[in-house]
Amino acid sequence: MTTLHLTPASNPLAPARRTRRTFEQTVQLLELFLHREGRAPAAREAIRVDGDTVRIGAWLAKARTKHRSGQRPEAHAHLVAALFDEDWMAEDAVPAVLG
Repeated sequence: MTTLHLTPASNPLAPARRTRRTFEQTVQLLELFLHREGRAPAAREAIRVDGDTVRIGAWLAKARTKHRSGQRPEAHAHLVAALFDEDWMAEDAVPAVLG
């Protein structure tokens, strides 16, 4: 491959790299979902943004799990909690947009 001058960066057949979002960017996508749908996402739900599909339900479930195990900074928990009226850790958490 190197003889042909094909590197992962220049290979047109290489799969496109997915962009990594920061925690804060994903919280903004969660907020967008809450405004659009008026409810918290189920575990398998996704949102389409700029041609990219974000599995926002799985992300929220993972954020809850990491928070419970103490793997998330408290600042991250406050960002997500601000989007909900009550405890964002509950499966039936109510978005603040409905309150």
